[in-house]
Amino acid sequence: MMATMDAHEARDDLEQARRSYIASVQPVLPRWAPPVCGLLTAAGITLAGLAPTSAQWRLASIAVAVLLAVSARLLVLRIRARQGVRGIRGPARKTWTTLGLCAVAFLISANHAAPSTRGLYAAMGVGVGIFVWVVLRKKVRP
Repeated sequence: MMATMDAHEARDDLEQARRSYIASVQPVLPRWAPPVCGLLTAAGITLAGLAPTSAQWRLASIAVAVLLAVSARLLVLRIRARQGVRGIRGPARKTWTTLGLCAVAFLISANHAAPSTRGLYAAMGVGVGIFVWVVLRKKVRP
């Protein structure tokens, strides 16, 4: 026996499915998360670009920069886990993959940064930090 459903019920079910998908793909962030993630990202990029010329100190500053960036990622994943969402799904998975590849390319170029281009890395760090803050702020819902 086939159950019948009117158009209103179908629309409600479709809206519920859409909300469930959005909740699993896009985390609802608390208000404090976007500025913290933006600052961690900005500090990491700036630190990686402003690394000293000594090889040991350069590697140490890049390691700290990676730690800062990973901290921002773990913060978002922890917020998602508290909401009951485990892992990354849908378009977010492609985004995280792209960001990871960009981070590797950035670290390689930052490792070979000349002293004359270090100011560029500082400016890039501030710009990317602001960008992360703004993008994540859109995911804050009341």
